[in-house]
Amino acid sequence: MNAAGQDPTKSYGHIGVVVDAPAEYDELVGLARARGGHVTEKVIVVGSAEPWGRGADLLAPFSLGAGLVGGLRTEVSVAQREGYRGLRVVADMQELGLDSLSERELVEFELDLDRVVSEAGATMVCVYRNRHGGQGFSPAEVGAAMCAHPLGFGANRADRGFRMGSTGRGEWRISGEVDRRNADLFELAMMTAAGMSARMRVTFDDLRFIDVAGMRAVARVGTAFPDLRLTLVDPPASFLRCWDLFGLGAPGEGRARMRVEQLG
Repeated sequence: MNAAGQDPTKSYGHIGVVVDAPAEYDELVGLARARGGHVTEKVIVVGSAEPWGRGADLLAPFSLGAGLVGGLRTEVSVAQREGYRGLRVVADMQELGLDSLSERELVEFELDLDRVVSEAGATMVCVYRNRHGGQGFSPAEVGAAMCAHPLGFGANRADRGFRMGSTGRGEWRISGEVDRRNADLFELAMMTAAGMSARMRVTFDDLRFIDVAGMRAVARVGTAFPDLRLTLVDPPASFLRCWDLFGLGAPGEGRARMRVEQLG
């Protein structure tokens, strides 16, 4: 399915897949249908995919009346009542109209979706098609959206360098690298997540590097949400040294209550 020969339909959770042609999406739907049947998951396809979109017993139209994020919880409950172990959704994000969103809006949407996928225990495969002939998403849009997918496959030609994903209510994990080139998008992701709950626990165990621009982004989250209970788990040692050196963690009025937790 991709250059590494990996099959994203064997993964679980919130998965981003980048394709270059409609035929690749059709192939992905076929793999998801076979995989779902093997593990007794109900498979739902959002967007057209032939020949899988007609007469397939495991495929069903996805109810978007309450929107994708709101409808996902309902569909998980329906699948379980019908005797399935879980729900696997494969969605063509252009068919959902997400190509009308800005890069910032894509990040906000996908982080909200990631939270719901994590809490509902569903599998959500978001398929982004690289722009060709005026159809699809630009490399920058794909790169932004993929930041909010813990797992990614395909040709993400403008990779922003970090991933952020939900691991439970108020729980998030950061991986990759954060520096001045992507600190603005990282700050947006952190701000979006901070606005979802009264507490926020961010694990950095898979973060390879974060520079001062990234640290300042974290500090601004604390200022923007002064009532937030923010816990940073396993930040790099360099983070802690610079955090103190630049006075970013100095207590003060109008700043979130923040603590650091070391797991090792």
